[in-house]
Amino acid sequence: MSEEEDAIGDLEGSGALDAIRWAGESAYSRLLEDYDPATGHDQGWIGGTAHLFLKDRLHRVFSCGPYVVGAGEADAGMDVVANGLGDSYLSMPRIPAGVASVSDLNGSPGWLSGEWRWLLTSFRHGNVDKIHWQQKSPTKRKVAAQRSPDVPMLPFEEIEMFEDISLQPEVLELDVEAVTARTLVVAHSVHPEFRVREFFIGRPRMNKGGGAAWWWKYDLLKSAPGVGGYAPVTTQPAPLAPTPHVVPDAPVRRRVQPMEAPTRDTIG
Repeated sequence: MSEEEDAIGDLEGSGALDAIRWAGESAYSRLLEDYDPATGHDQGWIGGTAHLFLKDRLHRVFSCGPYVVGAGEADAGMDVVANGLGDSYLSMPRIPAGVASVSDLNGSPGWLSGEWRWLLTSFRHGNVDKIHWQQKSPTKRKVAAQRSPDVPMLPFEEIEMFEDISLQPEVLELDVEAVTARTLVVAHSVHPEFRVREFFIGRPRMNKGGGAAWWWKYDLLKSAPGVGGYAPVTTQPAPLAPTPHVVPDAPVRRRVQPMEAPTRDTIG
């Protein structure tokens, strides 16, 4: 069994995967409510705001961080959890407390469920396979520099890449044992005009000089029930093009009855 199958099976079985999906939907629904390019909101604002909203939603759905409750008490303090969520609260899965906990990694927000930790990263919409991990934070560079457990040996150039990244001073300060745990990354993006988003979880792969950005990645939206491909954010409708299958009604003229026929008086 591959690492992807192990990870997705474990996270799906515990309910954590559904919780992560909900967090993404709720976060981006609120983000696009607030988004207004006329006020100066740009890609940087989108990435930063999405990060804050996702972190907040993950804390809420897993009853951790500022919303921590006792183990198994998914319904405790729900008035506090619901505050500010609007209608997205109604679709929030009820996950028993303790399914996931806060597991920050060297200052990078993270969550741990079973043996799987995940961190967050944003990317430019449509470029998930072109993420340059060497331009990310020291923590994510170290995580991406790990080889996939599905690959028994590294090519020489990948060993060299790992050594290069490990020798950087800021990376040497990391907790090596913590970083080399089974740490994944949740990658998220949105196209604000078309109101469609992308959402993945996977094992990043250091791609210094090009190459694949992931050892494996799992599309959280494509795999969601009833969803295929890009997923629209549902709070507000996206601009719609004319539907090609809709046929306009044929023009109808009202038939004039004999008694209503025009006369000289009505014409004149």
